[in-house]
Amino acid sequence: MPSSSLSSSSVGKRTFAPPWCFCEVQAVVRYSTTKANPGLPFLGCPKYNTKGLAYCKYFKWADIELQEYANELSRKEEELEKRLFEVEIQVTELRKIVDEFKKREMELVLLERESVLSCAM
Repeated sequence: MPSSSLSSSSVGKRTFAPPWCFCEVQAVVRYSTTKANPGLPFLGCPKYNTKGLAYCKYFKWADIELQEYANELSRKEEELEKRLFEVEIQVTELRKIVDEFKKREMELVLLERESVLSCAM
């Protein structure tokens, strides 16, 4: 039974999806009608308040669920920024190596020219 609001596909891409209630059914968004929390969204069992259907007592404020999703996105963004920084460092190091190879190549070309010129004399 899934319990997270984040689902993943075979390629690891995570997307927001409502969590599953204790009945193993995807929770639905409802809106509070109480005086204390009028109109606030929450996630609950889709079977609640439906005649003849047994339901679980799953309840979670939707803003909490969305905040958890936002936190997950922030964590992933920080992770990607760190990876990007590491890749940029590697690119810089590789450019230094390429520059060194070009420098050595030019030195070899100059040595070859000197050799050809000294043989021609």
